[in-house]
Amino acid sequence: MQELLSKIATASQAEQRFGGIRRRSSLRHAMRKFARHEHGTMTLFAIYMAVIIMMFCGIAVDVMRFEAVRTGVQNVEDTAVLAAANLNETLDPTSVVNDYFAKAGMSTYLKSVTVSSTLGAKSVSATSDEAIPTFFMRLAGINSLDATARSTAAESIGNVEVALALDNSGSMNEQAQTGTTTTCTTKRNKQQSCRTSPTYSTKIALLRTAASEFVDTLFAQTQPGTLTMSILPYDSHLDIGNELLADLNTTYPTGGSPSKCIDNSSLDFTTTAISTTTPLLRVPVYDPGYSMSLGSITKDCTDASYRDSLVYSADPTALKTLIGSLTAGGNTSIDTGVKWAAATLDPSFQPVVNAMISKGELTSVYSGRPAQFSDHSVMKVLIVMSDGENTTRYGLNPAYASGPSPVWHNPKASGNNAFSIYSPAKNQYYSIYRQIWQAKPFGQNSGDTGYPTTPVNWTYPQVWADMSTYYYTWYLYGAAFGSTAGDNLWNTITTQVQQPAMDSAMSSICSAAKNQGILVFSIGFQTSSHGAATLTSCATDSSYYFDAEGSSISSVFAKIANSIIHLRLTQ
Repeated sequence: MQELLSKIATASQAEQRFGGIRRRSSLRHAMRKFARHEHGTMTLFAIYMAVIIMMFCGIAVDVMRFEAVRTGVQNVEDTAVLAAANLNETLDPTSVVNDYFAKAGMSTYLKSVTVSSTLGAKSVSATSDEAIPTFFMRLAGINSLDATARSTAAESIGNVEVALALDNSGSMNEQAQTGTTTTCTTKRNKQQSCRTSPTYSTKIALLRTAASEFVDTLFAQTQPGTLTMSILPYDSHLDIGNELLADLNTTYPTGGSPSKCIDNSSLDFTTTAISTTTPLLRVPVYDPGYSMSLGSITKDCTDASYRDSLVYSADPTALKTLIGSLTAGGNTSIDTGVKWAAATLDPSFQPVVNAMISKGELTSVYSGRPAQFSDHSVMKVLIVMSDGENTTRYGLNPAYASGPSPVWHNPKASGNNAFSIYSPAKNQYYSIYRQIWQAKPFGQNSGDTGYPTTPVNWTYPQVWADMSTYYYTWYLYGAAFGSTAGDNLWNTITTQVQQPAMDSAMSSICSAAKNQGILVFSIGFQTSSHGAATLTSCATDSSYYFDAEGSSISSVFAKIANSIIHLRLTQ
């Protein structure tokens, strides 16, 4: 450019010297030279580049606008199908998807919704499509871009193993407020008088309702073959039920009268496992002192059919039948309930399930249950519910579980009068009827007029089948040797485990369950502060513990059921 200016200046000077003709000739020459100079080509290239850049910017604007619309449609579609596929959603899935698009102002984009639903599973698919007009790309013949989106969401419950340890102790017979009722009457002056009164139900009745609804909820949202459930009612002991009794190796003293409960001395609370081959000592039939009537006992292990445990059931009707028969009575041993519930989730009980399959009680689809703890496709859930805290658990000293007792019975007499108590030290028999020591059992002495017979030496199981340990030590043994001797004997015959030891065992088994990956939910049903503390500590964490008052226990079980479903879906 400097060269050009210089030449123009030179031409101008020449023009001034030689006149106009010379000036015109020189200027034409300079312009022709400038046109031939290669630096001039850059101006044309810049013009072309500017046009191309403007075209690409226009295309970018169209593409960005298209992508913003497409992303928005995709997000709405994804959210809509996820909500519609939720197993807890009761609205029509198609309506749910339509509603999401309508609220987003994108109804015109939605083209189709497809729903597939089976028991415990739901799949929802949606397709959206819309032509997005272009602004700049139409210069190249592209008038619109097609925004197509497809989304599918499916929810289904995988394999779940559930065990419920349910408190059936005597305090469950207490009343719990369920609400209020208002009664109105009209007086003579036509004024209405209304009175609001609380309504009540027993805690055990409310538990029956809540647990039954829990069963319905889980089985309604799971596919056949994916869910097994065990119900383990407990009080001071736990009746393991006929299935476990048949499939475990149990033992009891010769001549004894066993119950369907296992003595805790056979159990290791530091592990969830219970061996199916190692002998387990069964609790003898006895009454530590609940009943003070002769001929009528309240067994410490309540092994009536309504207290039986039901394990690995896939039949909601059978589970609800058992729940419907739950009856309150006895002391509270939460540690025992948790131990057996945890055991039903431990793979050491696979032989039990195999036996049930071979007997036709379960189909082969349940083979391999309880699953190994390393199998993360299976969720294991333990739910422990109590309305109180651990209380004293009684036991029977093994030395008094079988064999001959000091009691002799005269079948001709009735009540206490029929008994004599033998003293090895005296080598005599104390007659309860005559209140004297005699050489022979009552009925064989010369002064036993009216009751001549051959008395029978009862075994300990015969004694415990007729009277409580307290009745025996107080009214029979105490009558012969004095009340202090009777009390001392009761403390020897009847063993006791106090709350601190039970709390410790409970803590151990809860920790063992959590360490194995079992999800532990706990429920304190109008419990004490101490009970709430131990149950909270037992749970997976504090958020897995629930307080329940009155009829709210149903909503608590419902929350747990929904949590199980949600957790299973998100694992």
